[in-house]
Amino acid sequence: MIRLSHSAKEKYEQCPYKYYLHYVMKYRSSLQSSALCFGNALDIALNTMLEGGSNYHEVFDYEWNKYEEICDSIEFYKSDLDKSLLTESELQLSEHKQNFLSLSRKGRKLLDAYKENIMPRIKEVISIQGEVTICGYDDQNNQTEDSIYGKLDLIALIEDDDGKIRHALLDNKTTSEPYPKDAVQKKDQLALYAAGFSDIEWFGYLTLNKKNFKTQIILDKIGEDKKQEVLGKFVDTLNKIKDNQFEKNTKSCYAFGRRCEFWTHCHKGFFSKDIYQETKEK
Repeated sequence: MIRLSHSAKEKYEQCPYKYYLHYVMKYRSSLQSSALCFGNALDIALNTMLEGGSNYHEVFDYEWNKYEEICDSIEFYKSDLDKSLLTESELQLSEHKQNFLSLSRKGRKLLDAYKENIMPRIKEVISIQGEVTICGYDDQNNQTEDSIYGKLDLIALIEDDDGKIRHALLDNKTTSEPYPKDAVQKKDQLALYAAGFSDIEWFGYLTLNKKNFKTQIILDKIGEDKKQEVLGKFVDTLNKIKDNQFEKNTKSCYAFGRRCEFWTHCHKGFFSKDIYQETKEK
């Protein structure tokens, strides 16, 4: 049985062998990405806000500060550090501490931007943190054990740019660059959700820019052709995984501006000291 998420499909498309090491062999890195840690803390704080809580700053601080003790093992991005958010004494700290404090301040500013610019357009929160599952079928139309799944941020009634209220499935995104206006139609993630929610017409990205703290509300419909295209990609990936097609893609060794955690294994024949293998389920 294979349960394939959007992020797992993206990992396979980036490098099938990386997918194999991560999802099949269960190798993990003790080093954590700042994007993942920061995103987790921000998501929990946003959920608090969407549920009507006013203590979202405190929730973010609590969740983000959980990572302070392992700050030196977090891999930060260049865009994480904004020295203008730090005091003179803080600028004397280690680079990891500066990055950590910078993201701490950014998190609060992003929450304020969401509260000021996005929340007034959300007229009713219908659900948060749901899940979509799309089951597979064989040639005889019998349901298989394979499935495609995704986690949803938000379903809500939201006001579009024309003042109309839309029943929409929405995805919160932190970014360093503005999303294009046609992002809903072009990106695969929401098209997957659209395939699982036939009763919802509108989909959208709610973006928070970590550089300038600007926000975007991008709403659009997703055509049937796009839904089928994305489902086809998932089915193709599922079939390749079931056929044990896990070739290396050396062009992705430095994807997203950093070296793959499995680089030493692929190029030198051994795992770096931060790589460990999770105990497989019995």
